[in-house]
Amino acid sequence: MKTAFLTSYNSDFIKKEFQAYFFGKQLSSEFWWNSYSTHEQNIFDVNSSLYSFQPNIVVIHFEIETFLGDFVSDILSLSISQRNDRVEEVKQKIASLIKTLLKNLPNTKIIVENFTFRSTSYLGILDSNIPAGLNETLLKVNLLLHELKNELGERFILNDFASLVASFGKANAYDFRMYRLGKYPFDRTFSVKLFEHFYSALLPFFNPRKKCIVVDLDNTLWGGIVGQDGIDNLQLGSSGIGESFVQFQKLLLNFYRSGIFLAACSKNNYDDAIEVIEKHPDMILRKEFFSSLRINWFDKAANITSIATELNIGTDSIVFVDDNPAECELVKQQMPEVEVINLVGEPDNYIQQLLSVASLQTASLTEEDFSRNIMHNADEKRKEAELSFSNLDDYYKSLEMKAYISVNNPAQVSRVAQLTQKTNQFNLTTRRYSNEEIKSFMSSSENKVYTLRLVDKFGDNGIVLVAIVKIGDIEWVIDTLLMSCRVIGRQAETALLNFILTQAEKSGVNSVVGQFIATKKNAPSANFYKEHSFTRLNETDWKITLPTKVKNHHVNVIVE
Repeated sequence: MKTAFLTSYNSDFIKKEFQAYFFGKQLSSEFWWNSYSTHEQNIFDVNSSLYSFQPNIVVIHFEIETFLGDFVSDILSLSISQRNDRVEEVKQKIASLIKTLLKNLPNTKIIVENFTFRSTSYLGILDSNIPAGLNETLLKVNLLLHELKNELGERFILNDFASLVASFGKANAYDFRMYRLGKYPFDRTFSVKLFEHFYSALLPFFNPRKKCIVVDLDNTLWGGIVGQDGIDNLQLGSSGIGESFVQFQKLLLNFYRSGIFLAACSKNNYDDAIEVIEKHPDMILRKEFFSSLRINWFDKAANITSIATELNIGTDSIVFVDDNPAECELVKQQMPEVEVINLVGEPDNYIQQLLSVASLQTASLTEEDFSRNIMHNADEKRKEAELSFSNLDDYYKSLEMKAYISVNNPAQVSRVAQLTQKTNQFNLTTRRYSNEEIKSFMSSSENKVYTLRLVDKFGDNGIVLVAIVKIGDIEWVIDTLLMSCRVIGRQAETALLNFILTQAEKSGVNSVVGQFIATKKNAPSANFYKEHSFTRLNETDWKITLPTKVKNHHVNVIVE
């Protein structure tokens, strides 16, 4: 991975420190930084070192003063029309810089920081009460960034630097002496927050988003200990400290709606805790919002392991949130792969502590993200139904499964890329691809990108299988074959492979080669090609000669 930084200030003061901070998070990237005041030159010159570097990601952090110049101090010397003209010039310059960069780096994503002023306006209260003042100018330029985001799509990621400054305090964030001496505008203490801010935006490109928040109950979702205080004496409601717990639950509900599982892990009597969850009038997170409940007296590390097994996710996909430092330390020691958040201080601060967890952030959501928890609930119904059957064959028949297969569907680019980046267990090669790379595959006659959406009588599972196939005149090669862990074992993988083999045979090729590259996590798919009559050629390649008899399954295939 290659990461470039384009800043309008002198980044020499922070680049080594930021890279040390980044590497300290066990992440790896090559970095490129522009020299001071060369940001425009690097973008407009196609022979610049920026383009030679060929970054995967570019972070753009420009200051609005760089573009406005003396406009900031001389605004009253200009007429309203002159002010408006100047603002339009600035907007056009910013748009030109961003569009030129994306044009010259067609496979790169950019993270663009929005704008704020270093100091309050020279005009004080007057500024907000005159046409085309500085505050209005700032609003217009930041609105432009939102318009560019809507126009340019998923390659443009907008990051809220202005809110970071506001939360830290403008007077504390900027150091005018530092800027005068070295053209670096920020206070050294604020620089640490800036590092965290950049890291949070970059992390999704290096590690997939966490899948589950495991949360304590007493003094975390409500104030007090239900076993001692009783349901009527808990702090939870619209007044006093209880309001902070309500707001914290609302934040967790938003994570739930964005596709993250919620699980409760609490040392409590089950009946006492469930009574609060189900009956307390101010409880936001009712039982249906929890994908797993571990309310018992077992140690929390064991419970977290059990939750991961139930949800079919790795323990490294879990964030554990608790107010008790002893419980947090236990989980840290026994499960170092789990990200542990020890809530400290007043409950008023809980929201900000959880929002600062970079691994829970995402710049985009797919339809599957929005419906993930609904699909999980449907999975629970499937598990209950399975118990009534004595053999799997009859159970699969009862599901009335339908597989909707698409080939090179551009509307599915984001979901396909997301699955390549996140899927580990049933992923035969674990090759990670970006949206742009998937688009390139789909537009090339040398590739086919297959997707399978699985529907049964309990609901729509969404797009759960992807295959990327290299098309040759004599032989096809399956570069990528992956499946969401939610549908492992339901024969959908057989349905898709059979469809690919049938298409290959119709095209006139002699054989299909499938690849398997072992990782620490994809053991569940190790025997897939063997089980489908492929012959092993070497350490990675398996081959089947056409025509061949396909494996039976109970999935009705529908080509879209």
